[in-house]
Amino acid sequence: MNDSQPVFLQIIEIIENDIITQVYHPNDLIISTTQISKLYSINPSTAVKAVSHLMEEGILYKRPGIGMCVAQGARERLIQRRREDFFGPRLKAVFAEAQTLGISVDEIIESLKEREQRHD
Repeated sequence: MNDSQPVFLQIIEIIENDIITQVYHPNDLIISTTQISKLYSINPSTAVKAVSHLMEEGILYKRPGIGMCVAQGARERLIQRRREDFFGPRLKAVFAEAQTLGISVDEIIESLKEREQRHD
């Protein structure tokens, strides 16, 4: 955990990343909030807040008596949301900074191509 953002948001991101990278698949049981709180040395209520948020978003669902599971289509929804964020606010910020620094679109593209070739 770091100080760059609230802990519950960091837990959400970890779980989302595990879904996107297919550590968890649809209907898989995720680790419990107790396990999350012990693993990351955080308050159990923080783990509950993160998991509850994912449930409200339809990424997780509760199986009574069993635990929290990954919802059908969760991975696709997460990827779509992150793509929209990437191509929206994030890319806009990159282009605004590039403009401030006098970096052309062609220079950005060339840099991206070089990084892709190096697999950075």
